[in-house]
Amino acid sequence: MKFSIVKTLKYAGAAMLCALYCAPAFAADSSHDLLTMEAAENIRFSSQAITKAYFYKQQSVRPDHAAEVLKKSLALLKKDLIVIQDGLKNGDKEEKNIVVFLEYTLDELLDIVNKPYSRESGALMIDYSESLLEGAEFVASRHIHKNNAEENMLVAAEEQLFLLERINKFYIAYQAGFRDYNNVVQLKQAVQDFETTLAQINAYTKYAGGTLTSRNKINEFWPVAKEFFVDIQKGALPVIVLASVEKLEKELRVLEDFHHNNASSGNN
Repeated sequence: MKFSIVKTLKYAGAAMLCALYCAPAFAADSSHDLLTMEAAENIRFSSQAITKAYFYKQQSVRPDHAAEVLKKSLALLKKDLIVIQDGLKNGDKEEKNIVVFLEYTLDELLDIVNKPYSRESGALMIDYSESLLEGAEFVASRHIHKNNAEENMLVAAEEQLFLLERINKFYIAYQAGFRDYNNVVQLKQAVQDFETTLAQINAYTKYAGGTLTSRNKINEFWPVAKEFFVDIQKGALPVIVLASVEKLEKELRVLEDFHHNNASSGNN
């Protein structure tokens, strides 16, 4: 009996030590994954924002604003790539290859934006934006905790931000002469995906105050903005489309910050 009690105490002590040392390690790993996942989501956003701004600048549609967005988006991409490099330094071969590819694509983008515009450079910008997107999606998929409700809501808000940039990218590329049927299909698919993700946002029950106001504004304005987006083949309204995207993104940033704070604090 005495032996049994001693043995039990040893097991209890071991469990306590594990809780003390393993829990912080798990929390650190989760935090590290969250940073890596958010950096990847940021790169998804930047992949579309950079090419969108590039075409707005080259088409002389709000060129000063476009140049500033292009500059900031490239700087953000560089910053997030550093986070990715750190997050995947102990990753497997496939992850490390993705990092090398993202670095290569960034170098190519920096080279193109500093050269005179040509149709070939425009086509390359579209291709590189899709390549960056694919690499970033690979990284994000490996670092999201799918059982964390707040993290999933954070991804939903970031997905909507990404989709708006994607819509705007294909819209302005169409105005620049890239009128491939596939680009139109991709834009309309992004519109459908936005509505699907908006349903997820609307199903969330913990918004209040400013976050609830922002969600309501998104729902009120989306039907109007959607009509501008899907009419890509009927008219050229690049300034209105840009303003619509920025109006929606302003409200989505409120939701993104809310879910980021919840996910970072461990709320679920």
